[in-house]
Amino acid sequence: MLGNIKLRLFLLAPLALFVASDVSWAGKLEVTQAILDIAPPENEKTALTKKRFSDKDRIDNKDGSIDLSKANPNDKDSCFPILYGEREPISLDFQNANIRNLFRIISEFSGFNVIFSPEVSGSVNIRVLDMPWNQALEIILANSNLGRECFGNNVVRIAKRETLDVELAEKEESVPLPKNSDSCFPVLYGEKELVSLDFQNANLSNLFRVISEVSGFNLILSPGVSGFVNIRMLDVPWNQALEIILANSNLGRECYVKGTVRIANKDNLRKAPKIAGAEKKSIPRLLGKELKDIPPVAMAIYKKIQNEYPALLDKMNHFETVFKNREMLQEMSDEDYKEALENYKDILKDVGEVKITQTPLQKNYQSIRLTGVILIKKERVALFETSENEGYSVRKGDRIGPDFGYVDDIQLEQVIVVEKARDYLGNTITKQHAIDLYRE
Repeated sequence: MLGNIKLRLFLLAPLALFVASDVSWAGKLEVTQAILDIAPPENEKTALTKKRFSDKDRIDNKDGSIDLSKANPNDKDSCFPILYGEREPISLDFQNANIRNLFRIISEFSGFNVIFSPEVSGSVNIRVLDMPWNQALEIILANSNLGRECFGNNVVRIAKRETLDVELAEKEESVPLPKNSDSCFPVLYGEKELVSLDFQNANLSNLFRVISEVSGFNLILSPGVSGFVNIRMLDVPWNQALEIILANSNLGRECYVKGTVRIANKDNLRKAPKIAGAEKKSIPRLLGKELKDIPPVAMAIYKKIQNEYPALLDKMNHFETVFKNREMLQEMSDEDYKEALENYKDILKDVGEVKITQTPLQKNYQSIRLTGVILIKKERVALFETSENEGYSVRKGDRIGPDFGYVDDIQLEQVIVVEKARDYLGNTITKQHAIDLYRE
């Protein structure tokens, strides 16, 4: 018998305890150290301390878990810089907590928005005290075989790692299309109104209807669109929210001329008529040649639009792409084709309203005459007069004529003017005009 032995219980420093979801406990866990009155030798203290730190190292270095508070910036990570850097500490102490609710707690604490892939489910046992919230998030993800990707400035999507890996492989194999070839341009592009969506197990079709009502676009849902979604997004542009929900649900969208968005499984896009009766095309169509009589856009005007009117430029480029695509024009219903034609005419009319400063010689060629060519420091300079008998000197590159032409060459008895413009398909049209020396 040892006789009366005094025991002392103490906790080995602050401890972060994490229990995998597939581990069950028969009784209450107690972390204690029982020792006699005689303190343990110094080498045992050292061993205990080293063991504690090596346990933490195993948590930090676990596959899939990154210490984002200390990690170097990684601009290839879609979640940089949202989840990087030193963040506020959080304490989580739960048994059998719903994992989606746990992520919601971190979301509300940190301020980032979150959406869950449908397969994210299960429970978790966790006890972490005063740990940076981004590090706690990474550990929970790694423990549950989950991953994350980020959108915009503050939206985090959580899904199984396998799901994200498959999606990443598909993205790498696909060829990104320019936005102007997207049928949903410009309906779903640009800065849009903010929307807040905070739902658990929300019907997917109802969620799309909410966004439709906020945004004002018309909506068609394919019969295959079903399921539920868990989401917490606050003050996110509605078009960004729509794209994230689509990506999270493996859905796609296509748009029609009247601002109608059709949502369907990705494999079923472009396999259904755009509107009822779209297969009936009774009105003859010239596939854009109805626009051939509209004057082309002078290149000088186009450059001004590039520099000062980006929204108008995007619309021009979009409809140039539409009317180059003969197959798309053939597939359109009569109503869609007619509206596309009228919309493009209105845009070209707006283009015609763009003005730039003109020189006195930018008038009909019948109103100006070449009266001579002189040599100044080995440079040929052309002399012109207007019908008002006003004289002007002209060098290479100067604007002249009614269609924003420029002087390309000055010969002894002739000046060559080049005129460049863009037609309704975006093709460059180049013309030359020769002005001969005036003789009475």
